Amino acid sequence: MASATERMPAEEQSPAIVLRARDYAESDRIVTLLTRDFGKLGGIAKGAKASRHRFERKLEPLSHVNLHFRRRPHGELVFITRAEAADLAQFTLDDDLAKIALGSYMAEFCEALATEQAEAGEAYRLLANALEALAHHGASVALRQAFELRILNWAGFGLDFGNCRGCNTAVSTDGDVAYFVVARGGVICARCRPSVVDGAIRLGSQSVVSLARFQSLGFAEAAAQSPAGRDGAVALARFISSVLDRKLRSAEFLESVLTS
Repeated sequence: MASATERMPAEEQSPAIVLRARDYAESDRIVTLLTRDFGKLGGIAKGAKASRHRFERKLEPLSHVNLHFRRRPHGELVFITRAEAADLAQFTLDDDLAKIALGSYMAEFCEALATEQAEAGEAYRLLANALEALAHHGASVALRQAFELRILNWAGFGLDFGNCRGCNTAVSTDGDVAYFVVARGGVICARCRPSVVDGAIRLGSQSVVSLARFQSLGFAEAAAQSPAGRDGAVALARFISSVLDRKLRSAEFLESVLTS
């Protein structure tokens, strides 16, 4: 017969970002995390509210932690044994309401797109880099749009603002308009518009340029750029609504505190 030690699952660890947390019972916490090595995980931390030694209050939303856990033979939640800051970058967001709002939105967006335990190392890196840019450069519409585009691309919804989805020619940026078609995941030129039956959102050239640029810029650099205008924001919002199965709770709060 196997001993208790042999039956106990091995402890695993990974850098992780806390996406969501809630209290459970008197002293426990249930958390959802985006890990570098194991994708999205749900876990329970016994005594998290009381144990400063094992958790050091490091299971708050948007905490960046080195997570230690054991898988449970039955049940979806892993058993979190420790969570420590170690030498990981920490994101100072609580000095500004707009930072908190945008960080919460980024975390909820990642949670909605990531599936349980699927490979999500790139999503973890994107979120960590975006939160670091947010902490250092502040909340901006440009940073929001850059994050939306990059995380959508990671999830397989890469949008094209450079070439017409109808004739595949480069979209002009010399003052001409283009039309974003949600169903096609990109823009069509004015010449192709009459032949496309799908509804479309008219985009000015400045918005087309900004959205195309954000797909390749680092987040710190993107935060210093001019955002796409209201037309570009509407295009992104409509596309995001088409791929998610729910409305992000944090979006309304973000829009109430983040101005262009």
